Amino acid sequence: MAPLNSLSTWSVRSAGGNRRPKSKCFFIGEGPNTEFWYLSGLAERLARMDVPELIELRAVERTGDEKGQSAPVKLLDHARKVKDDADGRFGFDPELDSVVVFFDADIYKGDEERYLRELKAFDGVADVAVTYPSFELFLLLHLDDAVAGVIGPNEGEIVANGYVNRRRFVEVLASEKLGMNVKRNKAVGSLSERFGVAASAEPQLNREPAKALGRLTSNVAARVLGVVRRGSSSDESFARTCAKLGVAPDARGGAAEGLGSAE
Repeated sequence: MAPLNSLSTWSVRSAGGNRRPKSKCFFIGEGPNTEFWYLSGLAERLARMDVPELIELRAVERTGDEKGQSAPVKLLDHARKVKDDADGRFGFDPELDSVVVFFDADIYKGDEERYLRELKAFDGVADVAVTYPSFELFLLLHLDDAVAGVIGPNEGEIVANGYVNRRRFVEVLASEKLGMNVKRNKAVGSLSERFGVAASAEPQLNREPAKALGRLTSNVAARVLGVVRRGSSSDESFARTCAKLGVAPDARGGAAEGLGSAE
């Protein structure tokens, strides 16, 4: 069987009972391991809950040469390949399906013009979930009292994100506080069980990608909740899903506001 990657993935569109075939939302992460493990865990958790009712979440694994292609412009190319679906490997339906790309903004430090230009390039191709400096900041949000207890006291070091023994500061901090090497341990996927904790804490950070550079930023949870909202059969269903996930009521608004526009 061919390995699953961004050029070989699911092509069967499921439907339950008389329900119309679900839309699919493809998640493409920058990191070939950490983001994929987490997003896969989250997609599996939601599937077990049978939510959202109208959208299936699909984390796209990149392997081989694609594994090292993590720059946002390369991810934009991957998103286009999913949408163009020239050989039918994805089963992408332009009338039903969507793509969300997750990437770090720290590579643009000191070059806001290029960042905003490349962010704008995603318009009409994929929604974006941006972290600054990196996805490890979002992972830290899964800790209880993460902002006040861990992120706040280390804000300067996290924003600067210098090297500590050849590893970035926020990666070292996340690995220490979460009790695992977040770049090498598949247990990162199990953190999705605490998605509600992270989603509830995320509004304490900047969630607007256009304002990300130099600011603690994550709209990962807001973007995921936006997909869940679109795939829910009603506002009441969305609220029930949020309650099951443990998302605080005042943290659900980002999904409705469509945070993440490059405008």
